[in-house]
Amino acid sequence: MNLVIEHATPQQITLRLREGEVETSVTGWHTPSAVSALLAAVDAVTAGEGYAECFWPEPTGQYWWMFNRDGERLEVVVLWSRGAGTGWQHVFRAADEVHYLDERIREELAAHDLLPG
Repeated sequence: MNLVIEHATPQQITLRLREGEVETSVTGWHTPSAVSALLAAVDAVTAGEGYAECFWPEPTGQYWWMFNRDGERLEVVVLWSRGAGTGWQHVFRAADEVHYLDERIREELAAHDLLPG
C-alpha cells in the first residue's frame, strides 16, 4: 500500500491511496483534526491494539478508516457514507506490514509539515 498527500491546506487534506492497480482519493476537512484522528488510530494499532478506527467528516458525508492488525499485518479499509439512509460504501482496502505503514504515513505527513507538535 502506498499513500501520497495530493493536497493539504488548513481546511482540507486529500490523500491518494494505492494498492496495485487500485487507486482512490480520500479527503478530510479541518486538516489538523483529520491528521490527529488518523495518527491516533495508527498509534493504537502500532502499539499492539488489534483494531482502531477514525472518521474524516466532509460537508457531504464522512470517511470511516478502519485498521485491523493481525500480527505484523495491518489491513486498512476505508468506507464512505453520505448519511444513515445511504449506508456505507467501500472505497479502499489494502494490507501491508504495520511498521512500514506507520513509517510511510509519518514520512508523508512530515514532508508536508503536518505532524503535530
